[in-house]
Amino acid sequence: MKHLFTTIVVALAIIATLPAVAASADEESGRASISDFKAQSVFRAVELKWRVITPYEKEVAFEILRSDSFAEGPYEEIATVPYNKENTEYSYYDKSVPCESTYYYKLVVIGGRETYGPVSARPSFSLPAT
Repeated sequence: MKHLFTTIVVALAIIATLPAVAASADEESGRASISDFKAQSVFRAVELKWRVITPYEKEVAFEILRSDSFAEGPYEEIATVPYNKENTEYSYYDKSVPCESTYYYKLVVIGGRETYGPVSARPSFSLPAT
């Protein structure tokens, strides 16, 4: 039993080190419209970035969800970013992170039935060295 527990812990540690870029394709087209959804730690904030690779024909928006406890959730909406057909690259800064912890994010395409993530980041609360 102890060996099984050790194996599970090691497997979870390996999974935790894999890049956190997950996607769910649009059910109608069968392919993802977003690529490179990433979270990056910055001074007292988390920067989220993504790119639109397949333009949306209908009106959509991007809903950003955050969990401050686990990748599985629970998640709460922290922002909505409007879609603009002229833009292919988007970013959002989450400046409301209250402490030095790991935060998990999902990107939901409202009106597009797509969900991306979770991705995670731990913001820095000390000034970068110069």
